[in-house]
Amino acid sequence: MSVNAHELISATENIADLPKNTDSDVILEKIVSEHKPSKNPIIRLLWIIFGSAAVVLAAIGVFLPGWPTVSWLVFAGFAYGRSSQKLFRWLLTNRLFGDTLLNYYKNGKSLPLHSKIVIIGLIILVSIASIITISKAGDPGYGQATIGLVAIIGICWLIWKVPTME
Repeated sequence: MSVNAHELISATENIADLPKNTDSDVILEKIVSEHKPSKNPIIRLLWIIFGSAAVVLAAIGVFLPGWPTVSWLVFAGFAYGRSSQKLFRWLLTNRLFGDTLLNYYKNGKSLPLHSKIVIIGLIILVSIASIITISKAGDPGYGQATIGLVAIIGICWLIWKVPTME
């Protein structure tokens, strides 16, 4: 990597602010440098286990329509970023779904509007189905209230905290 690339990485605070013609190696280095693995080897091992499980679940999503892929990849990236820069770099450059995760980081960790709408719809649908199921099972109302509250928090978080891709 050239000196100019290092200067660009350190001068740019957000990956989405990098110029559009920035070399993908520079972007990759910027992403990897933002994630520092834990110093505790036991914690690193736990993150590797969680990240590997998320990669398996993401791989299922590649072949099973409707199964989320990017969500599992984001979690795997989070876990690998805290366990091993080597694994994190492998995930970002993986030929099966590295581009998907890299685009997520390049776009400032944002989601397209249609994805947000689908996610909100799924949260509502699954929450209603769960409330109906536990109501039939005889729950006195605490479970329904908890599900409803968690759904509302999730939807609010998605609307106000997750940026929408332009």
